Amino acid sequence: MRQRLIIPVILLAMAIVAGCRIDPPLHLRQSMSVAVKVLWRAEVQPGGVKPDGMTLYFFRDGTYYGRHVTADIDSCSVQLEPGKYRLFMISLTPNEYGGMTFYNMDDFDNAYVSLNDTWLAWYTPEDGEVLIQNPELMTVGISDEFEITEDMIREWLKNNPGYYSGDSHVNVMTVVVPVYPRNVVSQLWATIYSDNADVLKAVRATISGMARTFLLTQDRTGDEEGTQILEDWSLTIDDPETRVGHLDCRITTFGLPRGEMPSPLRNPTLNLATLLVDNATVDNYKFYVGDKLRLEEPVPDGYRLLYRLILGTVEEPAMHPPDVKPGGVESGLDAVVGDWDAGDSVEVTM
Repeated sequence: MRQRLIIPVILLAMAIVAGCRIDPPLHLRQSMSVAVKVLWRAEVQPGGVKPDGMTLYFFRDGTYYGRHVTADIDSCSVQLEPGKYRLFMISLTPNEYGGMTFYNMDDFDNAYVSLNDTWLAWYTPEDGEVLIQNPELMTVGISDEFEITEDMIREWLKNNPGYYSGDSHVNVMTVVVPVYPRNVVSQLWATIYSDNADVLKAVRATISGMARTFLLTQDRTGDEEGTQILEDWSLTIDDPETRVGHLDCRITTFGLPRGEMPSPLRNPTLNLATLLVDNATVDNYKFYVGDKLRLEEPVPDGYRLLYRLILGTVEEPAMHPPDVKPGGVESGLDAVVGDWDAGDSVEVTM
């Protein structure tokens, strides 16, 4: 009995395989291979380094059609049915960005990325304030609308008669969809002048009123705001005789919310605390910087915009730390003024 059943099952399987070769699903027989060409520029990412992969999101006749993940970042082919299409691409895939979350990726007009919450042991946000991570570099590209017609598919199938029977030789239709990626992340460069600059040992700082979201296909920031962290400060002594110097810090940012430009009408604040070389004194500052932010050129390669913030000058420093003496055995100051160790028992009010 078992042997009699095996033969029909084998025959049925063979029929199914043969049937797939002869008569593929209707949606496959009504589609064609289309080349998507991504036109990278050297300045799209810092150092001219291209990403390791990308994700393409396709929309047909205004409705989400599907996505395509590929490591072929210069050109790839996708199978498309008749219809009018638009697509947008992001470098890498959403799950490769640890500090950002993607929303509405199946909605062309409303897809956006949001910076995740974070926290600091030394910083207590005010009511309604959200501390956010600094964005990772990411590029986005958007195509113009293009159409795949039934006539194009018939012509493509005519040129590729063996495609659905497993023929490895396929002529890709000369429908090339160009995409021009652009980094959505900008750079914020803050400079603060200080007298008694050689007493500065470590810095902790945040800036409020920065954009938390970026609308991927609308090419602008969203409404949500957050407070970003400024880390990795450096110190330059401008005048050794007067001991005037300046602090520098650069961070990544989406920029200002709602696609706004710097304006006195905005009122973000830069909160800064410095630990001095006596290892005991903390000097606190709160700067209102709405009228101090500027967009500047040249923008560093790979970034969208450069937000420049300069507080004070050599002649009129913005910071005035007390002239304390070094504590312990320390006798000098490193050019890198970073965060201070978590083990130091120092009160910080931000």
